[in-house]
Order: sequence, then structure tokens, then C-alpha cells
Amino acid sequence: MIIKQLTIENFGIYQGRHVVDLTVSEKQPIILFGGLNGGGKTTFLDALQLVLYGKHAKCSNRGHQAYGTYLATTKNRYASDHDVVEITITFSHTTETTTNEFTVVRKWHTQTKDVKDKVVVFCNQQEDTHLSQYWDEFVNEFIPLSLSDLFFFDGEKIENLAHPDRSADLIKTGIENLLGLDLLTQLHVDLNNVERKRKGENLDNSIIEKVTALENEISEQTTLFTSFKKEIADLEKRASDTNLNINKARQKVRNAGAHLIEQRDSIKFELGAIEEKLKANLAERVKLDAGCGPLGLISNLITATKKQITLEEKAIQAKVIETAIIDYEQNIKQTLVTAKVDESALIALSATMNKLASERQILASTPCYIQSNLAIFNGLDDKIAQDKSERANFLKAREALLEQHALFEKKLESIPDYETVQHLLSELAGFEAELKNDFVLIKQKQQLLQQAQARNEVLNTRYANLLTQQNKDTFEQKRAVQVANHIAKLKSTMQSFAAELIKENVTGLENHITDKFFALSRKSNLITGVKICPESFQLALLDTNKNPMSPSRLSAGERQLLAIAILWGLAEASGKEIPTVIDTPLGRLDGKHRTKLINNYFPKASSQVILLSTDEEITGQYYTQLKPAICREYHISYNEQEQTSTFTEGYF
Repeated sequence: MIIKQLTIENFGIYQGRHVVDLTVSEKQPIILFGGLNGGGKTTFLDALQLVLYGKHAKCSNRGHQAYGTYLATTKNRYASDHDVVEITITFSHTTETTTNEFTVVRKWHTQTKDVKDKVVVFCNQQEDTHLSQYWDEFVNEFIPLSLSDLFFFDGEKIENLAHPDRSADLIKTGIENLLGLDLLTQLHVDLNNVERKRKGENLDNSIIEKVTALENEISEQTTLFTSFKKEIADLEKRASDTNLNINKARQKVRNAGAHLIEQRDSIKFELGAIEEKLKANLAERVKLDAGCGPLGLISNLITATKKQITLEEKAIQAKVIETAIIDYEQNIKQTLVTAKVDESALIALSATMNKLASERQILASTPCYIQSNLAIFNGLDDKIAQDKSERANFLKAREALLEQHALFEKKLESIPDYETVQHLLSELAGFEAELKNDFVLIKQKQQLLQQAQARNEVLNTRYANLLTQQNKDTFEQKRAVQVANHIAKLKSTMQSFAAELIKENVTGLENHITDKFFALSRKSNLITGVKICPESFQLALLDTNKNPMSPSRLSAGERQLLAIAILWGLAEASGKEIPTVIDTPLGRLDGKHRTKLINNYFPKASSQVILLSTDEEITGQYYTQLKPAICREYHISYNEQEQTSTFTEGYF
């Protein structure tokens, strides 16, 4: 089945007539719609389902309204009273080698008290009265209603299908429909009716009243059982919607910074600790500067002092040896004269001695004002270098502390006052309490359902025993007993056949879902496969050691991918060529998960894929990656002047 065109007239936010071309090519199966929230994307999805399924359509805002009441609320509020509401879909469908084109027109007037819709179906442009009259039955040949969730879904709500109970219901419905087991279920019901009828024939008058009473009680119990199932389904849907509201409320809380209020005290504590460390750092630096550290600032003066001390030591030595040297020189001269040394040598020697004497006198006359020893400077350079290194470390630590202090102060400033976000926190708490209450009610209803089911089984057993108590030995009675026995055997055979058929096909479905999840997940070693229980249809993940693990251990994004893998696997296993329509396709997924969907799912999900995206989903690099697979692009926008949403070509 390939949708070619959808026409919407005066439905929801769409005033007037709007025709959308939905044809695609083999290599470009995607049609991309872009629109802001409230622009008409979900209304478009509702129109698709409503024109196909009528009163059985799973429209987003119908709730528990009666079908006629819901139709009366769907008319565009700006349309005139005489305008008709009409939705038309044209699609092609291939059976074996024959391809036919069908056009389904569903329209209704809202002026009448009891609003009813009228369906007209055309096959190859010729009106088919038989199809028009029985369209609700024929539509299941194209897209079975029980499988519609596999092909029409909201990306934001899809995560809930990864819940074990929800996924079990979906898998059970999918498998039974794919294998035709829904026919066996109906046959089982029909056989039960035949069995009761046969056993009820030729009864003694004495037990007729008992049988009638039991039949009435069984009927009441069946009604109660059905009522509990419906209430549980309604509660699960409400819980799903509440969970979506919780996620939106949490996003509001995060955007407003309200989630940081609980961290205020811990941030203040961290700020106090940092300030104490800064004080200790300052004290250590003051202590360091109170030692010999400042001497590092006068290294030139210390060098000059050392030089002066050395000169003073030499001056003192010169003063001490001056007299002894003079006497020594006189003795040398006298000895040389006595020895009659050459006169020129004596003159040169005398000049040298006079020069040395002059130098000693100059040295001896050096002023001595320090009068100290070089030993006082021993180890000073090493100590100054060590203090300098420690000071650098303290300054580095201070810079790091100041950065931390600034960071925590910024966090503290970003925390809003409780009064400004109190309404957001109250809203979130209200939704969470509502969800918790829904889960409690679901659990209670499930217990009541189990009790009703057990009671129903007891009543049916009692009913069967009562029917066999009559002892008329007639041919008809024996024949009725024989038929009843054969029916019991047939039912047992059918149950065994269904169980074996399910076991044979569950393995293939497990492989389908596993392959699809591997194609979507960015963690290659997250799981090694999935396992489906053929009795309860519960889905379990297998960890790296092949041990079962609950889907609840996955993140929200991973659960959404698992839900998509389940839908994708069931859709592929169905072997049906059905369009896939996704509202809010990327939901709350992160960048890597979005890339996986863009590259591995959307272009391969079906031969026709319709995506209804906001301006924050398929943008930038995601749009660029998806572009080669896009056949058509539309922008859904609300026109204030014309008071209607419109379709224009081009994506945003």
C-alpha cells in the first residue's frame, strides 16, 4: 500500500480544502513535514487514521468520547455552519501481480443532532458500493487495525512500549495477527458457543433454571472482565500521557534551574570550604614571607656585601703583615748590597717592592664598616630558591581555588529563588503523584481482573458440569454429548497448534528485533540479543553473559530505540507494504541516537515514510544526512489572516 494523496477539508485546524501530494520514489521513500507545536502535525496524523478506520481510529484527542460526539468536535471553528467536514485518501494496493487504486472519502455534517459519517470508496475511479458499505471490514486487508500501532505512532510516546507489559501486549497482538491466530481465537469463541448450545439441548426442566442463572452470572462476569480490561487500558494510556507530561515538566524545571535548589546548601558548604582554604593559603604565604624570602629581592646588595666583607678581610690581613714585610724587605736589600749585586737589579727590585708596598697601603686603608664573616651567608641562596618554589606552588593553588570559588558562585547565582519556581516544582510533583496513583490503580485493577478471570473459569466449569448432569438417554442427547466431546478435543488441538506455531515464529521475531536494535544502538556491547517468552510474550534483554536483564536498566533514549526496534521488527515480519507515519520522530534522543535513526531507520523503515518534525528535530547535519532519501518536503504553518494551517512546499 502506497498513499498517493490526502485531502483535508474543514477538519481540525485546517479550514477550507487542502490537498497534499504524497507520492514517493523507490530511492527516495521519505516525505518530510515541518511544523511548530500546535501547527497541525498531529491533526494530519489523526486525519490519516480517521479516514481509514472511522470509529475505530486511535485519534490523539478523542479520549472516551462517543464517536458521534467526537466527529462533532472535529469541525474547524472558523468554517461556516453549512460547510461539510471531509477527508479523502487515495492509495494504491498490489495483490500478487495486480495493482489497484483506491480512493476513500469520509465526510460528515455537524448540524444534525446525531452526527454520522458517510464513506464512499472508489476502486480505479469507479464507485464500489460493496466496498463503501463494508469498508470497516475491508480496511483490515490493507492495514489491519491491530497492526496500526506498528505504522502510525508518536515518537515522544514510543518509549512506553519498551515497558515489559506494554511490549508484551504489542508483541502478542502482532504475532497473533501475523500468524492469523486471531481467527483461531474467534473460532475458539464460536466453538464454545456451539458446545454450550449442544450441551444445553434436551435438558431436564429441573435444571433449566440453574443453567439460566449460571448463564446470567457468566454473562455478568464476562461484562465485568471486559470492563476491567478496558479500565486497565485507559489507565495505561493515562499513565503514558502523564509520563509524557512529567518529562515536559522536568524539562521546564531544568530550563528554569529549579532542579539546582536542592544543591544550594551543598554549594554554600563548598564555597565556605574554599574560602577557608584561601585563608590558610594566605597564612602560609605570610609565614613564608616573614622568613628569609624578602632577601631574594636584594640579591645585588647581598653580592656587594659579600664583596665588601672579602675586602675588609684582606685589609685586616694587610695591616697585620705590613711591619713584618717592611723588615723583611730591608733585610733582602741589605743582603743584596753586601753581595755586591748589580746596581740595575737593585733599582728594579726596589721599584717592585715600592709598588707592592703602595698596594698594601691602599688595601690597608680600606674602610671596615661591616666587620663580619662570609659564613653568615652559608645556605642562604638555597633557602631563597626553596622559598621561591614554595611561594609559586602556593600562588598556583590560590589561582585554582579562586577559579573553583568563581565557579561555585556562578552556580549559586544561577539557582533561582524558590518562590519563582514553586509553581514548576508543584506541577512536577502533581504529575508524579498522578503517575504513582495510576500505577497503584492499574495494579488494583489487574488484581480484580485476575479474580474475575478466575471466577469466570470456575463458573464455566460449574456450567459444563451442570449440563452433563442430565441423564436423558436419547439419541439426540448422545449426539449432543458426542459433538461436545469432539469440540473439546478440537479446542485442545487448536491450542496446541497455536502454541507450536508461536514457538516456531518467535525465534524469527527475536532475530528481527535484535538486528534492528543493533542497527539503532550506538553501544555495540550493550546487549547480545532479546528473548521472547512464547506463553506470556514478555520481552527480556540478554546481557553479555546471555543472562536476562530488564529493559528498565536502559536509559530513556535506549528504551525508545528498543521500542522502535520492536515496531520495526514486527513491521518487517508482517511482510506487508504499509506506509510508516511518525509524529515527533526524534523525541528526546541525544545526538548519536538521532544519527542512528537518520541513517539506519528512516530510509529503510518502509517503502513510504512520512515524518512530522518540529524545528528542533531534523535540522542542520541531521537534515543534510537525511536529504538524499527525501522525495518531498512540506512546511505546515498557521496563517493568522486566513485562520487556518496550510501546506507549503519546502521544509522550514
